[in-house]
Parts: sequence; structure tokens; C-alpha cells
Amino acid sequence: MTAKTWTWLGSASALAIMLAGAPAFAAPPAKPTLAIPAGDLATALPSFSRATGLQVLADPALLKGKRTEGVRGQFEAERGLTELLRGTGLNFVRNGGAAILRPMAQRVSTAPAPVAAQAAPVAPTAAQAEEPAMLEALVVTGGFANSLARALAEKRKAANVVDAISAEDIGKFPSNNIAEALQRVPGVAITRDRGEGLFVRVRGLGPNFQIVTLNGRSAAVNENMRDSGQSGRQFRFDTLPSELVAGVEVGKSPLASLDEGALGGVVDVKTFRPLDLGRSTLALSATASRPQLAGKTDPRLSGLASWTNAEGTFGVLAALVFDQRTLRQDRITGVGWSYADPASTLGKTMIAQGISLYPTAIRPTLEREDRERKGVVLSAQYRPSDETEITVDASYTKLDDHYDELTYSVDQNVATLAAGSAVIKDGVLVGGTVNSTTQIGREVSDLAHDNLMVAGRIRQKLEDWTLTADLAYARAFSETSNPITRTRLLGPIGQTTFSMTKVDDDAVPSVRLATADLGNPSLLPFRRIEWRENNATDDETALQFDAERPLSWGPLSRVQFGVKYRERSRDYNRADINYTTNLAGKVFGAEYFDAFPVSSFLGKVDGTLPTNWAMPDPAAFWVLADKTQKGTARADKRNSYHVSEDIAAGYILGDVESKVFNAALRGQFGVRVARTEQISAGNADNGSAAIPVRYKETYTDVLPTANFALELTDTLQARFAAAKVITRPSLADLAPRLTLNSSGTVLTAVGGNPLLKPFEAWQYDATVEWYFAPGSALIAGAFYKDITTFVYSQKTNIVVDGQTYLLTSPTNGGSAKIKGIELAYQHLFKRLPAPFDGLGFLANYTYTDTEATYSPTLKDEMVNVAKNSFNLTAFYEKDRFAARASYSWVDDVLQDVGGAGLSALNDSAFGSLDASVSYKITPSITAAVEAQNLTNASQWQFVKGGWFGGYTHYGRTLSFGLRAKF
Repeated sequence: MTAKTWTWLGSASALAIMLAGAPAFAAPPAKPTLAIPAGDLATALPSFSRATGLQVLADPALLKGKRTEGVRGQFEAERGLTELLRGTGLNFVRNGGAAILRPMAQRVSTAPAPVAAQAAPVAPTAAQAEEPAMLEALVVTGGFANSLARALAEKRKAANVVDAISAEDIGKFPSNNIAEALQRVPGVAITRDRGEGLFVRVRGLGPNFQIVTLNGRSAAVNENMRDSGQSGRQFRFDTLPSELVAGVEVGKSPLASLDEGALGGVVDVKTFRPLDLGRSTLALSATASRPQLAGKTDPRLSGLASWTNAEGTFGVLAALVFDQRTLRQDRITGVGWSYADPASTLGKTMIAQGISLYPTAIRPTLEREDRERKGVVLSAQYRPSDETEITVDASYTKLDDHYDELTYSVDQNVATLAAGSAVIKDGVLVGGTVNSTTQIGREVSDLAHDNLMVAGRIRQKLEDWTLTADLAYARAFSETSNPITRTRLLGPIGQTTFSMTKVDDDAVPSVRLATADLGNPSLLPFRRIEWRENNATDDETALQFDAERPLSWGPLSRVQFGVKYRERSRDYNRADINYTTNLAGKVFGAEYFDAFPVSSFLGKVDGTLPTNWAMPDPAAFWVLADKTQKGTARADKRNSYHVSEDIAAGYILGDVESKVFNAALRGQFGVRVARTEQISAGNADNGSAAIPVRYKETYTDVLPTANFALELTDTLQARFAAAKVITRPSLADLAPRLTLNSSGTVLTAVGGNPLLKPFEAWQYDATVEWYFAPGSALIAGAFYKDITTFVYSQKTNIVVDGQTYLLTSPTNGGSAKIKGIELAYQHLFKRLPAPFDGLGFLANYTYTDTEATYSPTLKDEMVNVAKNSFNLTAFYEKDRFAARASYSWVDDVLQDVGGAGLSALNDSAFGSLDASVSYKITPSITAAVEAQNLTNASQWQFVKGGWFGGYTHYGRTLSFGLRAKF
């Protein structure tokens, strides 16, 4: 047996001992025994929460002067609370694991995050003292501090290792982007695109290791259309406006009831629902944002309307958002490095000069975008009794993006290196004079991303059983609504002198052109117009049935089981045409070019290179193109594919409640079995023709899970978790596709592999959580993942039509290990004297260490994993004023391994500071000023040795907004 098998058998044996009722364990009674005397209600509620574990939330005004007749006897928590509130004029509504108190005739909003002040406790009776103190009664006061306290309460009572964030109020998330808000969650970092959070990484693992769900249902994934570099299963958070989101939960240890597929974490995005809000509500917001580099002011509007009937049994809700965003990025991309190949003539020449690594190209790029995003969420709930609930959810978002890219390249032919000009440092050619060519290009396109989900759920209690049925359909469609057109000129520019830098120098490379003027329209002959159409459809239909009931069998307090069937498919289509007739080789005058649009390109960074150049007018050249030219059907077939997955899964889990040496133990254990039938269809290329292919793979995964929490004291608890997990390969990686790229001066190719196996791993978690004050905690955890198979990219040469291409394609590697720690601290300084009692602080740090065996002779770190990341947030809330500042930082991220990785572009460490200030003009209207990337930080890339690999600068963004809630 393997060590993993022994570990799991050990966990199972421990469970068997508990079930057998060994002396160290004592099963709790099926129903809590309540002995709460008549008296002040505010005093009685903490006693009730300690006895039942049910978190009770209330507005202080509701409790003032209220008395209870008390409650005695054995009751389930909800029934006991009903008895406690009898005659007070109050009742309650459940919201997750909490009960929200409300007047009989009117519900109160649960959107503000609960907690802050703690009702004064009374000495527990003997009966109460026998029960562990779970959660204290907390009081709703609203604001960012309360959203933190609410999230902490959810973490404390959760069965698994989980972290959460919630909206401070309706339509007000703690950041403009959901991914950016997730940065303050321990173990979560983000990857950015054009300055906006795009993907999330959990515990250092890349976005491909995460699952994103919407209200617990799998979200469809929009694909990258801009450059046809596909991301596969990675959910694009830029398609989801934050105003539509009520909260986000990040599960780091799995439960058997959750969808399989996350080696990192399950990110569940929750939208607003009417009965959870509790009363009819109208919320509006208007914001004006100004990206400093783009120099344009953009509008952002949102609204939410919710209606609930007087009985609180039926409600409908609609939320809308519209925003525009103007973006500009100053970049240097396409930086090429090559290592000296001793088998080639050029390589031998370089090695003879002491050169092992040398630059081949550099490409300054100006990117401009105009984005327009619209979204709507609709929800209806019918809850005629506690036994029945019907929910219907629908959401739709649309992101339209007009993209305009202007670029030139300096391609360095090191074979022409002038004698005596070479500058060599540590075997790296970092300077010299060579003969160069350049390609000037302009890319214009219109891109569109639609995302739709429609779902319904029915929950019905039948005596002890609770039955749930859920049906969902999700569809994500991405396309080039206007085709991508790349207008390119190409030719020699004579001698250039270059000087490369290191990323630590905070300077980009210098390039001096001896004679050429890139601003001269007649400098270069025309090359071609590249025309491309793309579309991708990702959809899923899912049907799930669940059943659960309470038990009183030893420490087993509840059992739950269910089945789920999912049909997932991805259709990707691409067509290309290169227009050359009437164009190629000709030189055109100034009337075919536009004026360069900005005067400060790369103005923030040191370095000497051309900062303006001839800008082709695509429309002028398009008029000359011969529209009778056709694309290559063979290439279009190679680039297009279909991948589908039929997944049938079933699970069973049980809740455990017991005691270990007088310490309360609770947890869940279970197993999930998933059978996947995968079909990959497309066209392979044998070097001279495209051949239709179809691959079918079937595999079954048995995935046990165990999560336990041990309450050592009223404020201290420990968690332990173990599970087997998988991550299915990217849908794009599974495709039998081959994309050839000859748009630059180096021939490259990208391919798929339909025979890839999923990532598989056993993972273990251990945390200690100290809740030392209301809304405050100090948490330390360790995690370990033993990966038995994984996927990585390899580079090989292929020959197509007599030309050699450098092919990047995925393949399965050997084993890998991931280990790390998480530290989190959160404190609301409520006991400080006024006005300092409005202060708060939270911080988290994650360390992730990896080791992977790629082959018998190659061991290295795993790619696309950040070793260190942290977040620091300080805030102040007092009366009508609030201020907050947050700094997030993520370490270097390697993108390749081994000797071939000498020239790979790695992401340099990056940190960003965001801040906001708000003031309540009236109880219903708030004004806010926010800033993103206050330090004006830039993103850098590097190759081995820290030499320059890329630069991106998008500047600060400032915004002013008004929010109203009625």
C-alpha cells in the first residue's frame, strides 16, 4: 500500500472509533437542551446562541425594551428561537447559517454585514455550560467592518476550510472588480489584464486550477478573442460587474457535495435574492471614473429593485448595471531571447564569443481599448413555509470591447554583430550593433463576450427529509463581432545599437537607429493585411438532486447524498485570410497613415528608443485589398475544434458532532464518485494535409473528503482536512488543434493533446483559528498537496510544408508536491477610546513551495505558481465617514522550467495600492472617492538571470460616485 492509502485508512479508522463510541467521545443529544429564563431579550440571545450554535443577528433598536418569557426543554434551534421570541413582536428569517431578527410586520435588510457590538452575556445555567460556546449574538450596524465580521463568522461555522467576502451594502462591493476584492482573502491573488483583475489564483496556483460557480452552479467560461491565445476553463472576472454580486466564498478544502475539479479552490459567486434582503428595496449608484493614462472620464450606473410581499413569502428582484471604460497601456512585448545551440552554425559562433543567451527582438506596443459592459440579474423566491422554497435565478452580462493596437519591432540579427561592439555579461549578450528589420503593424478589432445563466431550485421538507432539485443552463459566447484586421509593413532598417537592462534597473532597453526614421511612411514596403474571425461557445446543462436528514446515530448528526449530471461542450471556430494582392511589396504615401495618437508613450520609464512611428490607417489599405482572396481551408480546420464532457457524479456525506476530551468536535466526511466521458474532435496535420480526427476518453475518479473542526475553547478552534482532488486539463489543451504563427519573423506553433490525463492530488490542511474579539481573529494554517500527475508545456520542432516551427504543446508530467502556509490577522479595534474605535486592520500572507518531476533527469518548480503573496488593509469607519487603503503583492511567477526555460518570459513580482474615502451625506445617500494603483506601479517580465522580458504600464484610475438606498 502507498503512504496515501495508509493516510486515508488512518482517517477512516479514527472515524470508525468515533462511531463505535470509544470512551474519549461522547455523542451530544439530538436536540439542544435550553434553559433560558424570562428576562431581557438582548441578554437572552447570547445564551441561546451558545446553547444551539445558531448565530442570531439583530438591529439594537429592535431589542430595546423587549422581554422574553424564556424557553426550557429540548428544541431544534429554529423551533427554540421561535419559542424565545413568542410575544416579543419579532420573528426571524434564515440567511445562510444565521437567523436575522425582524418585526412581525416588516423585514429588515440583511445586506449590511452583521456584527460589531456584543450583547452583554449572563452567567450560563448548568445546562448551558455543558454545551460548547459556538457563536455569539451579534448586532447589525452596517459598513465595511461589519462585512468583515460577517465573513469571519461564516468562516468560523463552516464545515470546510473556507474564506468569504460580502458586499458592504446593496450594489457596493469593497472593490470595483470582484477579482480585486478577492485579493484580501487569505491565500488569494489575482492576475491582471489592462490593469483590471481578470483571473484569480488560490494558494499560489494558477487560474486553471480553480473552479468558479455562480450560486453554487458551474459558470460558463468566455474565451480570449483578442490574440486567440486560449485560456480554457479560466473564468473571466471582467465579464461580471461587481454591482450584481452579494458575496463570494472561496472553499479551499473540498466537500463531497461540491463539484469536483479544483486543485486550488472553489470560488462561489453569490447574487442578490429578494427574500434574503428581507424587504422592498431600491438602490442606485452613479460613478465617474478617469483612467489617468487614457485621459477620459467614463460613466458607471447601477440599480437594484427588490419587492417582497407583506407576509414575507414571495419576492422578486432585478439588478442592472452599465459601465464604460477607456483603457490605455504602454507596453514592450514580443521580447525574444534565444540560447546558443551548439548544433547550429550561429550557436557555435556565439559560444566562441562566450555568449550563451542573446536577444533577438523587442516590440514596443501602444494598446487602446473602449469597453462597454452591461449586466442584469433577475431572481424570484417563493417560500410559503419553512418546508417549501422555490427559487428562480437568471443572469446575463455582455462585454463589448473595441481594441486598437499600434506596434513596431526591432528584430536583431545577431549574425551581423559588428566587430568590437558586443557587450557580454555573465555569458549574456546585452549590447551591440547589428543589422535589423522592423515590422510596423496596427491591429483593430471588435470583441464581444456574452454570459448567460438560467436556473431553478426547489427545496421541500418531508418530515425529517429535505429534498432539493436544481436545474441550470449556462452559456458563454465570445466572438470577433468585427473581424481582427492587422495591417503590417515589413523591411530592413539598417544598423541599430541596442542595450538590454535588468528588471531591477527600472528601465526599459535602449535601441538607437543609425539611419532609419520610423515616422517616415515611405520607409517600409507593405507586407499584408491579416484578417481573422473567431468565435467560441462554452455551454453546460446540469441537473442535480440532493437529499438530507438529521440523525441521532452516535456522533453522526446528519446524512446527505445526491447525484448530478452535467453536459459540457466547447466549440471553437477560427478562419484566417492574408490579403497580399495589390499590397505586398508596395510603398505607400502619407495619405495611408494617421497621426500618432499620443505624445507621452513610455513617458514614465527610463530608456531610449523610438516613441512614435508611422500609424497605418486600416480602412485606407482595406479599400485596396482584393476581396476575392480566400483563406486556407486546411489552416482553418487545424485551428477549429469541438470538445465535450459528459460527467455523472454521485456523493454521500455525513455530519459529525461529538466531543474529544470535553472539546466539541464537528465535521463532515464523505466520498464523491465522478465518471467523465470526454470527446475531442478536430483536424490533425500530417505535415501536408489536415485529417479529421476524433478521440474518446473515459475515466472515473473516486474522491474521498474529510473536514473536522475541534473547538478547543470558546475562542480557539483547530481544523483538519484531507481529500483527493482533480483538475481536468484545459479544454483548449484537450483539442486536437494546431495553430501556426508566421505573423512575426520567428515561426512558432501551438498545439493540443486529446490524450491528456487530469491533474490528480491528495491534499491535506491543518489550521488553528483564534477568535480573540468580536469580528477579530488570528489564523495560521498549513497545506500540502501530493500531485500524482500534472500537465505542463513542452517545446519541440515540427515541419509543415517544408518549414520548421517551434511547437508548444501540453503533455503529462510525473509527480509534484506543493506545500505552504497561510497566516491571517483581522482586528476591529472596538475597545479603543473614541474616535479611534473606528479603526480596523487585516493582513494575510501565503507561502507556496513546489517541486515537480518532469522527467527522470529533470526536477524543477511547478510553472505558473507564485511562491509568496500578501495583502495589507487598514480602514477607519466612524459615524458618516469611512476610509480604506489596501496593498496587494504577489511574487515572481515562473512560466517555464529546465534548460529550455532560459528564454522563457517570467512575471516579475507586482504590488498595487488601492484606496477609498466615503461620506454619508444623508442616511440614504453616500458619496465616495476611490483610487486604484495609487503608486502608479508597472508590471515587468524577465528571463533567466533577471534580464528584461517585458513591460506594461496602465497608470492610476480615479473615480467619484454617489450611492443611494431607499
